[in-house]
Amino acid sequence: MKNLTEKLSEILRYGLAKDFTSVSYAIMKDGELLASDSLGTQGDEAKTAATTKSTYNVASVSKIYCAVAVMQLVEQGKVTLDTPVCEYLPRFYMPDERFRKITLRHCLSHTSGLPGTQWKGFSVSNIEGADYYADVYEYMANNYLKAEPGEYAVYCNDGFTLAEMVVAEVTGEPYADYCMNHITEPIHAPSSRLAPNRNQEYPLVHEKNRTEELLLIQGGAGFTTCMSDLCTFGNNFLTDSEIISKESKAEMATKHGRTFLSLDESSTNYGLGWDNVCYAHPDYDLGENVLLKGGNSFQFTTKFLVIPKYNAVLAISETHDCQIDVTEAILRMFAVAMLEQGINIYKSFTPIPEEYIAENAGTYLVPSGILHFHMYGAHCSITMDDTRGGSHQVFTPLSFDGSLFHGEEHRTVTFEKHGNDIYALSSYNGVTSPLAQKVIPAPEVSEAWKQRIGKKYIVTNATPYDIVINEIMTGFQVSLLKDEEGIIMLSFSGRDNSGVYGLFESAVKPIDDNCATGFLDTPSNPSRDLMSPIFEVRDDVERCICASYHYRDASTLPLYAGQGFEEPEEENKGYRFEYQLAKLPEVPKGRRLMVLDEGLICTYDSLTDKAYTPIDKGYVLFV
Repeated sequence: MKNLTEKLSEILRYGLAKDFTSVSYAIMKDGELLASDSLGTQGDEAKTAATTKSTYNVASVSKIYCAVAVMQLVEQGKVTLDTPVCEYLPRFYMPDERFRKITLRHCLSHTSGLPGTQWKGFSVSNIEGADYYADVYEYMANNYLKAEPGEYAVYCNDGFTLAEMVVAEVTGEPYADYCMNHITEPIHAPSSRLAPNRNQEYPLVHEKNRTEELLLIQGGAGFTTCMSDLCTFGNNFLTDSEIISKESKAEMATKHGRTFLSLDESSTNYGLGWDNVCYAHPDYDLGENVLLKGGNSFQFTTKFLVIPKYNAVLAISETHDCQIDVTEAILRMFAVAMLEQGINIYKSFTPIPEEYIAENAGTYLVPSGILHFHMYGAHCSITMDDTRGGSHQVFTPLSFDGSLFHGEEHRTVTFEKHGNDIYALSSYNGVTSPLAQKVIPAPEVSEAWKQRIGKKYIVTNATPYDIVINEIMTGFQVSLLKDEEGIIMLSFSGRDNSGVYGLFESAVKPIDDNCATGFLDTPSNPSRDLMSPIFEVRDDVERCICASYHYRDASTLPLYAGQGFEEPEEENKGYRFEYQLAKLPEVPKGRRLMVLDEGLICTYDSLTDKAYTPIDKGYVLFV
């Protein structure tokens, strides 16, 4: 049986983009981790797996650490929230005289009126030789305020930069050292550091194909941390803490935002550091006084929540190529974690009964692919999977109301049983249509079919002007449907950018040792384009006729040794190559040359492509 972390990581994985780099999360309740995991890689060329010790750039979540640092100095009587910042920073000057009114309270509540963000030094690959504070003073000396300090709240990094500088000036410690010595080390969060003091025992993730991202803007956005240590920090806002007093936490959690618009419901929710000190969600009962902070950099998105009602802390951070809504993702996982403890936090939806899941969740088929209906908590995620390990989410997760699943754009999904078969149906724009058919176990395939598993077959009757065999029917590989012993999948090697199907995967059941046929009987679109492959051995080569094309076992093709075009024959000439094919032969008029990679996907076709990019291993087809 899967443990909670395995369940939650599986839920998270449903929505991730195909080529994501990394995402990590942690859920803490009553000071104990309920679940924590990292998916993907660290972003390096070696594709080193990310672990729970991997750190992520949490960007603006750093503002909470900055607010804590300031409140520590308030508790010690070294600063006050309402003293003008210029009294602590004598070098601070702006041509707009209103700057003399800016206080630490303004800086920490986004009400300072400062311009917004000093971009120089915001994100760098190396911090050596930087004199960030000198750049800040120059920046300030050449900018004007956007508003009277305290007039209204608008998100502002500059205020936290000034607050950071006050901490360093008043204590005489570099800000990074101060935060390490007085915040993260005392709470035993060794991965949580600013760039000058990074802990090399905790590797920093970066989005693949990009360099490591370091931020000189420390008070506003500089922390890197693993998610469990971020939860440890968050737990200080739920319990007695050695780093911050009860009174200081209450001050941070007080609404400090301002607005001049009567209908504005968000600007007043800023606390000191917090984006929202009374966060609520329409779908979940989170209770009162929920604290929320988000972070966004050039590579990362992070969400950090403290939920007093359940004594819980949630943290999640992703590289942007994950393409998920991190708030929705962590709350869905939290809801499932709470159900495991017998607590239902769903407000708008109904937890799915176990018997409903047992009957309707699972693997479904359409003529061109494999769908999986994953049900958990009150949600259903539908993924399109493939036999080569790829997966992507079909819709955003749908929510259960007791009878139907509801999604975006008024989409609903339900299920209907007919005889022994179960069908998924989707309603969109008021019209309900069949979506897919659930897999029913079939008898184990024969030894003859088992011998074909993993084999690749390449087209042999291509014509010079047929585009179909470029897009989706160039070749196919035989496999068994995962966890199903009696269903054969023909995975046709389509281009990802094909406008029709891309990877076309057809499910068939054997009729005998050499023949199989499609078996779906879903009304409307989901049972079109069924396949009936027929295999035979001729001239010691296994061949197949399928969907009007002829194929042969690709492993039986001879090695390419520089052959050129010959007189056309009934069957195309094809070759394997296992070295970089740097140069192609000239293509005579009325003929065609195709180069396929190891997966039988067409990488060059003289019919459609002007430029050829050499590949190291694959097939060449003379048409």
